[in-house]
Amino acid sequence: MLKGSKKYWIIAAVCGFLAAILTYQYIQEVKVRYEPDDLIDVVTAVENIEKDTVINSSQVTVEQVPAKFTHSDVVADKDSVVGMIAVNDIFTGEHVLSGKLLSSTDKVDRLSYTVPESKRAVSIPINSISGVSGFIRPGDSVDILATVDIEPTTYSVFTLQDIEVLATGIDGSQGSEETITLAVLPTDAQQLVIASERGSLRLLLRSPVDDSTVTLPAFELEELLN
Repeated sequence: MLKGSKKYWIIAAVCGFLAAILTYQYIQEVKVRYEPDDLIDVVTAVENIEKDTVINSSQVTVEQVPAKFTHSDVVADKDSVVGMIAVNDIFTGEHVLSGKLLSSTDKVDRLSYTVPESKRAVSIPINSISGVSGFIRPGDSVDILATVDIEPTTYSVFTLQDIEVLATGIDGSQGSEETITLAVLPTDAQQLVIASERGSLRLLLRSPVDDSTVTLPAFELEELLN
């Protein structure tokens, strides 16, 4: 009887030893699978971020995630995300991908992304003369000279100066009139539109290294005749 009991104790001890070895091996496999070297930083949204909004620091955080579970375009640096524009909706818990981000200086097909903050894009009609023979390009800066008839004379006045050109092209209306799109303050847009509607405009192309402005009084037709 004692011999039988001893046999069972030996078997139990061997089984326990084997179980301990198997458990140890499993733990080591898990540790290797999730070794710290295999974890990478991932920028993750902590709230829903709507399309076309500038991302702020409170909307994202950095988490460590196993590399095997991440997208190849995932962003690791939080600072590189803050201040960027979300070009698609980003949902809570979603990893931020570089393809969903855009800076204000990136070249894109949507004109709205090129409009500087606090300014508006406004288009005005031009021809080969008023548009400097077609040599004006996006990124150039221009001055705008308006000529208006106010009885009993005609005036020429610098309406706006050092204005950024956003785009040039065709406005799509019947007759395919050329247009130029400018970045202006809302108050400047009022001046520009009324000058365009009530008079004629001439664009003056500026040097890219000259941001100076001039102060000149309105020029009257009589001064030219004199």
